[in-house]
Amino acid sequence: MPHASLLQFAERHPFSQVRAFAGEVLYTEGMPAPHLYVVKQGEIDLFLVRDEKRTVIETLGPGQCFGIEPHLAQPTRLQGAAARSYCELYVVDHRLMSGAVDASPELVQGLLHTMSERLTVAHGLIASRVNHQHDLQLYAQLLYLLGLAELGKTAVQGRHAHNAGVAARPLLQDVYTQARALFGHSDRHIRECIGKLLSLHLVRLDHEGAGGKQLVYAPREIVGQVRKCLDGVDSGPEKQAYEYIGVDEFAALVDVDRQTLLRKLAGGEFADDVFTFRRSEIVRLLNQKGRQHFAERRVKAAAEFSDIGDIEFADKKALFALVAKMDSLDVAKILTTLDPGPVRERLLGGMSRRRRDEVEGDLKDLGAVDPVECQVLCQNFIKDLKKLMLQPA
Repeated sequence: MPHASLLQFAERHPFSQVRAFAGEVLYTEGMPAPHLYVVKQGEIDLFLVRDEKRTVIETLGPGQCFGIEPHLAQPTRLQGAAARSYCELYVVDHRLMSGAVDASPELVQGLLHTMSERLTVAHGLIASRVNHQHDLQLYAQLLYLLGLAELGKTAVQGRHAHNAGVAARPLLQDVYTQARALFGHSDRHIRECIGKLLSLHLVRLDHEGAGGKQLVYAPREIVGQVRKCLDGVDSGPEKQAYEYIGVDEFAALVDVDRQTLLRKLAGGEFADDVFTFRRSEIVRLLNQKGRQHFAERRVKAAAEFSDIGDIEFADKKALFALVAKMDSLDVAKILTTLDPGPVRERLLGGMSRRRRDEVEGDLKDLGAVDPVECQVLCQNFIKDLKKLMLQPA
């Protein structure tokens, strides 16, 4: 079904709609699949987790659908899905979709199931073959193993091969064969990688070898030599573009406290950058705007206040006046929602010494609190603070 037809189908029926913001994960692999999504606006990344790496396998745009694989008898999510940008999505019930598919001709059903199976296999291959190491590291490890195997044969034949500088001479054709099988690389890509090793003088090519061309190098040294050459070089933008990272790795990458990042994310401060948790996006912003873009919260005017974290930018006089007329127990409950940091200190700093003692006393005696009640208190607090700050002087 063409993209325009899918949108028309979704718009003709009273399907519910959902919104997703950049970086938001809709579901993960293995979860039940009660409905299909149709993209109305924005972009969605489908990803798989392999070897603890989240790899983007496909990016979908308006008019494309995802979430259900027609060839499965029991609907299950075979990939994860995350919003690459702000998205609006139609949600189509699985039973309705199945009914529409069942009503189609047998040939159409067969084609749909076959394409679904093939796409699933292709996605798995993509995820398993995207390696986040530099290609030269992969080839150094391959040459190390091939070289040791050859030196092992030499030792068995009675010749000494224990010296670290002893050269191995595997056939070039054997290197090609193993690289195709292990990495799935094309001959052209293999030729380019070997060419880089030759240009770095880490290997040399012997055209006179018995049985054909041979690569000559010291296998016990090749991995260390390549690592030294690549010191400080990243794995390449073409690989980073496929990699998702978690919040902790994100915080380490930009050298910013995790809580600071979460506050900025909650405040929508990365929305203008179409922010996602792709490593390539984070590196791009880090190079373009610097660490301060992640470390410092954007100063908000009172009219923009929407979250309890905006206390950080509140006028001290208005904050003092609001806290003074509140019940100290309510203020204590609000404090339980705040982590140590500038927001909590700003709220405590907006109290007199006597008021602060009252609130801290209530905090000590406070038992379990209702999170819903705290949420309402925080919403009302920021609403009243906003009103006070916007009043004419």
